[in-house]
Amino acid sequence: MGEFTFQGQGTLQRIDTFVSKAGKTILTLICETQGQYHNWCPSRCLDDSPSRRPAWKPGSVLSVSGRLGGRDWQGKVYGDIVANTVEVVSEGTKDGGGPDDGEPPHNTEDVPF
Repeated sequence: MGEFTFQGQGTLQRIDTFVSKAGKTILTLICETQGQYHNWCPSRCLDDSPSRRPAWKPGSVLSVSGRLGGRDWQGKVYGDIVANTVEVVSEGTKDGGGPDDGEPPHNTEDVPF
């Protein structure tokens, strides 16, 4: 049996950074897709190669491919989107996307779903 895979393209809005209990840095690329409905697509990045990361700027259009998966924890299954390759299709500008400091917006309102 094969894996569930994906390939897509979107505009990078921000990069969320998380440090695991083991001390490993995990990057999540938050991209927005275009179409009838705009979708926000988070993908965890396993290859955060320092030589490529400076090219990932808010407003840049990225081509991302990877695998879909999930984990079972205490009887609940949590989805996981893992980027295997990330390529810059076009460079963004400082004004092109979301905040350029990598911080998620601070919002105290409840999620609408």
